[in-house]
Amino acid sequence: MAGSGRLQSDPLFQGLTRPTMILGVSYMYFVINAVVCMITFINMQSFLVLLVVAPAVHLVGYLICLKEPRAIELFLVKMLKGYKCVNRGFHGYTNSYDPF
Repeated sequence: MAGSGRLQSDPLFQGLTRPTMILGVSYMYFVINAVVCMITFINMQSFLVLLVVAPAVHLVGYLICLKEPRAIELFLVKMLKGYKCVNRGFHGYTNSYDPF
């Protein structure tokens, strides 16, 4: 590494810092996908949801998790911490959750 000027990462370090993955998606995305598909299945009463929609949604999550494995967790934190309410202009641009 003397003189190369580039950082090298050890595969063990990468493996220890990645989130838990199930079939290529993060555990959080897998659980959200399962809950959404089960609720849709209960409402529609069709196995088509489990055979078509679940793999399609899983594929979208797989493509997202290829780039950033923690994308869903980062999105949830952003929505929790940085979400601005819709009616904040009515209340002087403060976060007020009063519906009226």
